[in-house]
Amino acid sequence: MENAEPIINEINSLTNNEYKFTLKSATLYENADFCVVEILYRDGIRLDKEVKQNIESKIFELLPKKIRYEIKFIKNFISEERIFDDVKLFLQKNFNSISFVLNKVIRNDMNFTIDLTIDSLAYEHASNKNLSTRIENYLKSLYEDYEYNCKISSEKVFKNDSLQELKEQYKEEDIDILKNRKIIFDDIQGYVGDEFDGPASYIIDISMPRENVVICGKIKNKKSIVLKRKPKEKDASELDSKEQDETAENKDKNESDVLQNEINLPKYERKLYKWQLEDFTGSIGCVFLSNKENQSKLEALENETEIAIFGSSTFDKYSNSISFLVKSIVLCKLPEKFEEYIEYKKEKPFYEFVNPEPLVIYQQEDLLSFSQEKKIPKYLENKTFVCFDFETTGLHYDAGDRIVEVGAVKIVNGKITEKFVSFVNPDGKHIDEGASATTGIYDEDVANAPKDYEVLQDFYKFTRGAILIGYNNINFDNVFLFGQAKKCRFKFDNQTEDVFRLAQKYVTGVKNYKLGTIAEKLGVVLDNAHSAVFDAQATAEVFLKIAEKME
Repeated sequence: MENAEPIINEINSLTNNEYKFTLKSATLYENADFCVVEILYRDGIRLDKEVKQNIESKIFELLPKKIRYEIKFIKNFISEERIFDDVKLFLQKNFNSISFVLNKVIRNDMNFTIDLTIDSLAYEHASNKNLSTRIENYLKSLYEDYEYNCKISSEKVFKNDSLQELKEQYKEEDIDILKNRKIIFDDIQGYVGDEFDGPASYIIDISMPRENVVICGKIKNKKSIVLKRKPKEKDASELDSKEQDETAENKDKNESDVLQNEINLPKYERKLYKWQLEDFTGSIGCVFLSNKENQSKLEALENETEIAIFGSSTFDKYSNSISFLVKSIVLCKLPEKFEEYIEYKKEKPFYEFVNPEPLVIYQQEDLLSFSQEKKIPKYLENKTFVCFDFETTGLHYDAGDRIVEVGAVKIVNGKITEKFVSFVNPDGKHIDEGASATTGIYDEDVANAPKDYEVLQDFYKFTRGAILIGYNNINFDNVFLFGQAKKCRFKFDNQTEDVFRLAQKYVTGVKNYKLGTIAEKLGVVLDNAHSAVFDAQATAEVFLKIAEKME
């Protein structure tokens, strides 16, 4: 936005520079008649609705009248996650010879403490290099425009031998789960090729080239392709001198003979048969090249026929996927009931990749609340809840979208006590442009994040014994959690509840049931929407307000 400085100066003057407004961005959309203006205001202060309206009126007064505007106010804050990433990058760049573990960043109002663990063998070297002072100076220079105080927790700089020993104790052994993931089929009848029996592998487990594999399922989308045979062309060296000297008339005659040979092919035409084989776990493309003896039987195979096949899985460069080269086929009967076998992982007694952090929510209470202890709603008594929210690469798990950020808070006996926050590497899955525009998370932000199985391992521990809640989590977040956790062999068997459904039941007099609408109705501040941990925290506070209405 051109000439934005006078406008920012004007609204800061209007509010005595209390909010320290700055322009973040101004986006003019393609039709050129709508502009979204994002304005930052300082952290540690609440921007009331009345103040927002006054500022908006002033901005509309100062801006050109030919364009429609939407003003968004965003808190200008430094999160623990941002400091964590900046400190980690600084250490890797300037102290890569030191063995360290950056545990967490703890926020207390406007102060941040960096909890750093340094190997005892490197501690003296770090002291000589003034590591703590250099980190503090680096953060001061990085955030010089912010009113924050950052320091290193020196009392927690130690070598954690006991934790390392515990990790070694619980080091996971490699488990060959495929040996137990089999499908038993019966009523075997030889059909094409050598007869064989089972059991069959799960199709979902055929993810790489393998020899001598048995799979079973139903035929889907069967089709065939006729392979035309071309006449063999003579090599130029085989032509005698007479053929080399043939006249144009003779050459035309020879070409006519070749065309006649193509028209008069033998009655038998070799075919390539293709179909999808679908079992209880997935499907795979199959190919079979016929011959005179088996073509009639292959032609007779119909869709939905239950078969087992023997052959090899191979990588198909054209479809960029695994396909199956069939050698033999038997007719069979699939089991009526099927339950997928999964060797689920157990909870570890320690956090390894993502450490939860203490979280205290400060709220303005009325005077009476200071003279008497606030009563815990019965619905919350002696219960633990984990309110969670995911940001993802897109909206559809079944289409391959994956989790890129986990944000969660824990509620114990009606009080928010901890938070769990981490980016997640989606293992090469590109973050949709629309998702990035909404969440502010791009591929480069998650490139060095822990893998899903690492984050879910610690999230699994964080949620043990808790009721899982979220906002519309049943239709979205739960789908991603249960789907991705199953692939990583973690069984989230928690009881679940959806705050969206509770809001529909206990909150009335609202135009819709979006989280922002319900939060405003219940007096909950919803800042930094579409950040997983802030959405989770806001949902948790909405949930606590609704719990009071359930009395």
